Amino acid sequence: MDETAKATLEVAKQTFGKLIGGLEHVTWDNLPESVKEYMRAHPTLTAIQIIVVIIALVPGLIVAPALGAIGFGSMGPAAASAASGYQAAHGATAGFSFLQSAAMGGYGAAAVNGVVTGASAVAGGVAEWFKWRGGAAA
Repeated sequence: MDETAKATLEVAKQTFGKLIGGLEHVTWDNLPESVKEYMRAHPTLTAIQIIVVIIALVPGLIVAPALGAIGFGSMGPAAASAASGYQAAHGATAGFSFLQSAAMGGYGAAAVNGVVTGASAVAGGVAEWFKWRGGAAA
């Protein structure tokens, strides 16, 4: 079980170490024993918790790729994308304009990032609830 917990820590460090100051310097050996025990006992939940916290702190990791995947870009809707197809069929509705603004770093960015942060918090709460109930995330 130590190997799974160590692997979880290493993946988090490699993926997010540059985004969160100091994370790349954390080693398994300098973690408190209580943290090690928790990670050994709950490796899946630990991975979920790390992901939830990182998404809450840096929602742009999810927002920018998701908006880009459906065609909302920093220069406007991408040609031949879902976003441009929607715009051609329905025009620039309020929702469309809001998402495009978020992709361009405008007024919609804070709200969309807030929604993603809130969804991350809900996901973390659900994971904790499953742990409390003795469910799959334990």
